[in-house]
Amino acid sequence: MFCRRICPLSRQVTRAGAGSMVRQCRPLPRPRLMGAARSLAVQVAEKEPEYHTGGNMEGYHQFHRQAPYKLRNGSELPELKIAYETWGHLNAKKDNAILLQCGMSASSHACSHARNPAPGWWEEYIGPGRTLDTNLFFVICTNNLGGCYGTIGPSTINVTTGKPFGSSFPRFEVHDQVAAQMVLLDHLGIDKVHACVGASLGGMQSVCAAGDFPDRVGKIVTISAAAKSFPGSIAFRHAQRQAIMSDPNWSGGDYYDKVLPADGLRLARQLGTITYRSGQEWQQRFGQSLAKGVDDRWGQGLKNEFQIEAYLSHQGNKWVNAYDPNSMLWISKAMDGFSMEKPDKDGKMSLVEGLKGAMMPALVIGVQHDVLFPVWQQKEIADTLRLAGNKRVVYYELDSVYGHDSFLLDAVSIGPAVKGHLEQEPGGARHIWEDLASSALGFLQASAGRASTADSMRDMFRALAQGNDVVERDRLKSVLKLVWSGKVDEVAVDKAFATHQPEMGLDEFMSMRQELETAKSEIYLP
Repeated sequence: MFCRRICPLSRQVTRAGAGSMVRQCRPLPRPRLMGAARSLAVQVAEKEPEYHTGGNMEGYHQFHRQAPYKLRNGSELPELKIAYETWGHLNAKKDNAILLQCGMSASSHACSHARNPAPGWWEEYIGPGRTLDTNLFFVICTNNLGGCYGTIGPSTINVTTGKPFGSSFPRFEVHDQVAAQMVLLDHLGIDKVHACVGASLGGMQSVCAAGDFPDRVGKIVTISAAAKSFPGSIAFRHAQRQAIMSDPNWSGGDYYDKVLPADGLRLARQLGTITYRSGQEWQQRFGQSLAKGVDDRWGQGLKNEFQIEAYLSHQGNKWVNAYDPNSMLWISKAMDGFSMEKPDKDGKMSLVEGLKGAMMPALVIGVQHDVLFPVWQQKEIADTLRLAGNKRVVYYELDSVYGHDSFLLDAVSIGPAVKGHLEQEPGGARHIWEDLASSALGFLQASAGRASTADSMRDMFRALAQGNDVVERDRLKSVLKLVWSGKVDEVAVDKAFATHQPEMGLDEFMSMRQELETAKSEIYLP
């Protein structure tokens, strides 16, 4: 039997069976209105994600280690370069960092900032009070190993030859991408992150970080990802690679001083886009509608005539001169070979064995209409973690029409769940809030110590009143005790406030000055 309840954070209907940890979150029913399909089309068009977002691609930091970097397969890079961007501030304990791990073609520019004001690919999720709350956390996002936005990859100049790596760039694994991120954390002086958060390839990396570096990860969030690639997603990526490699201009991967294999890249992107979205969304958004400017299908020949065709063509064109074809080839091969399996005691490959060290709180999110990473793969992650002994695993399943791209487009459904997981105990944000409160209190006490008693009392009242004429008596009492901690007898303060009304105006509060002066302890109140 299933129960129905409203999730207080996401305002969605939650269905959960007795004894089940599975939560299926579906959007609340909406009235059927004329033009609903058109409304969806406009809404999605306005939020269409830019996977490589970054404007002029300026504003990132670059970590550069000039020593050789060895990969798991024994190959070696002559150096390591990692592009990364940050938001928020790293606290003194360096325990408030979140490593945001991105998808295959994304840059490190997840959100706008002063060095690059262009909107990022996770703009809605990062900032004060948002999912990744920069009032609390120091958010780090890297461009992946093998990428083309500042991190070493096939398009990077090989320092040993003076030419782009091209076809000579060594094959690598998702495990190598995560290990490189850990090298960056070492550089930043961060021993352990508060959490790893990722979707798609980034979600695979979050699972990988939990299994490979359990002592360095406090929590994980993995969205639309897998613990092991399956033939369906491998097949999709194979078709994308064939599109690029069949372009005569690919030149075996050494095209950097020649013509870009643009036709192959366009087709690869179109194939990828089909796997990123859902047929349900496209039925609502496009249906069988004709493309703009097409009035007579029969006069088109074989040109694009439907909106969906024009949309796919547009997506393909956007990738040309924005993403390196070789980066797609190398990173997609790493995704194909990804597995967290390790041999168990009987020598059989086992995901449970590979994740037995991942005992940190885990949030796993899947999307029912995901074609590229079917929802059973996210269930497999959650089930495997539990079988390995992890007692703090939560699994959410979303019924979102956006399919695999839900993590980019459906912040309303995904954001609250992620925020709650990151901030709730155990291992939540309580200690960070306490540190912030302690720092704020120190500042207030220092400021009060430099002011007269009267000025200090006025400042307290005005800060709490926020433009109102009265303030609750108990709030005034609590703040006064905090600000003057160690300077007044708290019992005497309680007696002084007890004779006053539940709400106090400034004049009434200021009339207590003499009473509070007499309540001072040995330390002099100026």
